[in-house]
Amino acid sequence: MFPFLLVGSGCAGDADAPSGSASVSPAHQTAFRVRSDVDAGLNANQGWAASLNEPVTLPVEAPFRLRFEVETPLDAAFAERFRLQYRRNGKMWRPVMPADFPYATSEITPRVSVVSSPAYEDRAETTDLLDRSTASYAGGVGVSLSGVTAALPDRGAQSEWEWPIVIRRYADGAVTNGEGDTFEFRMVDVRGRPLAADAQGRPLDTDTMPTVTATIPPRLLGGTYPETPGRLGPWEASGGSLYFLMEPAESYNKLMAVKSEDGGQKWHEVDGAHRPATGDLEGFASAAREGTIHMLHQIDAGVLHHSFRTAAHPDDPDTWHVRDDTVAAPGEPPVQVASLTVLSDGSLVGVYGGPGRIHYKIRSPDGIWGEATTVPSKTGAPLSGPQLVRGSGDTVHLAYTRRDGTAWYRRIRPDGSLTAPWQISSKLGAAETDVGSILPLVHLSESNTTVILYRRAEGTLWARRVGPSGLLSDPVQMSDPVQVTERSVVQNAVDSDQTGADAIAFGSRVHVLFIEEETGRLYHTSSPESGSPESGSPESGTWTPATLQVDSADVQWVRGQPISKGASSPDAYGYVYDAGSNGGSGVNWYDEISLTDR
Repeated sequence: MFPFLLVGSGCAGDADAPSGSASVSPAHQTAFRVRSDVDAGLNANQGWAASLNEPVTLPVEAPFRLRFEVETPLDAAFAERFRLQYRRNGKMWRPVMPADFPYATSEITPRVSVVSSPAYEDRAETTDLLDRSTASYAGGVGVSLSGVTAALPDRGAQSEWEWPIVIRRYADGAVTNGEGDTFEFRMVDVRGRPLAADAQGRPLDTDTMPTVTATIPPRLLGGTYPETPGRLGPWEASGGSLYFLMEPAESYNKLMAVKSEDGGQKWHEVDGAHRPATGDLEGFASAAREGTIHMLHQIDAGVLHHSFRTAAHPDDPDTWHVRDDTVAAPGEPPVQVASLTVLSDGSLVGVYGGPGRIHYKIRSPDGIWGEATTVPSKTGAPLSGPQLVRGSGDTVHLAYTRRDGTAWYRRIRPDGSLTAPWQISSKLGAAETDVGSILPLVHLSESNTTVILYRRAEGTLWARRVGPSGLLSDPVQMSDPVQVTERSVVQNAVDSDQTGADAIAFGSRVHVLFIEEETGRLYHTSSPESGSPESGSPESGTWTPATLQVDSADVQWVRGQPISKGASSPDAYGYVYDAGSNGGSGVNWYDEISLTDR
């Protein structure tokens, strides 16, 4: 045992300071090794990414560990605490600050950070594992979510120090770590002096410092998932490029559009220099038409409109067009909510929340927002959780929740007027966290049928179909409820106030992705095909048995769209899911379900 001096973990004071090239620490580094298995025991001789003193290539958003062997001087008293620094692509040295992964548990999300270790507690004692030094062993520690080690008061001895680290894809300021970026690491003392390369005090060089080359795994988006029940994409341009809307980090919650040009394998931000100024993507929805993605964005202070021109737009492709345009200021709602759809002439219909009601506005093709219409509540109970979809003849279908456990359906006529309400269900949850119990609405154009999917309080998903009604007057043709899932579906995963499920239309069928509440696994199911003799009527047919899509993560959000990959018609259900960020960042992934054989 040896005495440790415990100190705080902050290290912001030397944030951008050069390494002190004129001097080096009396201590020197004798060896290092990179460990890719963060679950390996602190003193286990396993899980290494390479041999001793070898550089490595590792994926971003995947924590790893870095172990140093250090010798203290023999001819002078030495009681020093160490910190860790990095430099990217040979530029300025910066501190590796503590910020956990995937949720940073701090006010910052750096490019590179010290994270917590799942394998050991902070300052757990190390043993003599690396074998380069022949000096007597005096100890050392494994660091966990700290920017500084304990002190080791000894001289002429060796010690070992291990750091769990993550390199992120996006960080504060929406800065990006890219494919092939190099990250060199070194330990420094509290005066910022880097450890020497040998006992003669010669400085470390690129051959003696740990170097990690970053790679971007296929299908990784990274970033932070918006906390919204609205549609987010991935939206497909006519040439096959995909676009998704998200935030770079929970501590830098600005809106960004990321793009894939290879079917979802690689993603990068587009026109980041001109992204909207307003952050906080909680009440947020999008809709796409003719090369433009429109967005409705509610914050506490109001409702905003943004738009992004994709590669399919003839003017200024891949650029932000409308940014931070004020739509309304309805007052702060209990929960920020938004839904949006585009009509055939380019008009927008957007619905958003107020203190106790939901409201909608219509934007003309020339960009003028009309007056707000307030959706009434017969009982006075608050309304929330709206979902929109455009149907035949530019009729807009609207479903929403009321804070008494009921769900309701109305139509917005082409002239902007609102029909009377029809009750969908009285079996929803009644808590504030249940306001987003209705999934994105689905319209089947072949039969002019709108499908409303919702989560009951006990957890299962149910569906009702609304058939065409020529006069848009009572009564509507609404089917009896049909059970969609036997498994309970998650609600309010990580402060989202929404059901963890998504739905799209494909031909005459509805496809649903849902997150099982108990396990966090992602499943797929689909409705019976309209008109098939095997399934009977769409109202009474049985949904397909759920098939497992993702079982290697605690999935927390999912949103998708039909994808054609440049073909004449869609052939896949492309979706982006959060693989367990717990409100943090770095684990958004893309995947697909083939629809050609379903």
